[in-house]
Amino acid sequence: MTSPELSEPVADGAPAAERGWAKLPEIIGLPDEGFALWDVERLVRFDGSRKAGSRIIERIEQQLAMNNIGHLPAKLPTDSTCPVLLYRKDVPGTGYILHLVHELATHEVSDETKPLVHQLNMLLEARAKLMRAQPDHPEGKR
Repeated sequence: MTSPELSEPVADGAPAAERGWAKLPEIIGLPDEGFALWDVERLVRFDGSRKAGSRIIERIEQQLAMNNIGHLPAKLPTDSTCPVLLYRKDVPGTGYILHLVHELATHEVSDETKPLVHQLNMLLEARAKLMRAQPDHPEGKR
């Protein structure tokens, strides 16, 4: 099921494609706290391409980075059926938590590691408290 916002943005050239990529953070941010599950084929079609070759994948990774969108796996595969978790790096919520996890998992330990770990811990604790406060949560208030 594809909504009109998710249709292929390309028509005749780069400006249309760039406008489409610029809308992607908004599309991802709307329904699920800043993350969405797509497959490689959907990304390829969003780019206006037909096949996931290495150059196309490289261009998609660049477009995602330019629009502050992270992705897992960290290296996009050329298998069009492979699922890809896209997330906004700049929105508080699940997308930002995924960004912190990715940063900690893929970068060498540095002076930034300690604050990132503390920040991630605080976000996860806050999220857990919110979940417990939900009436339908097993440990929630009734």
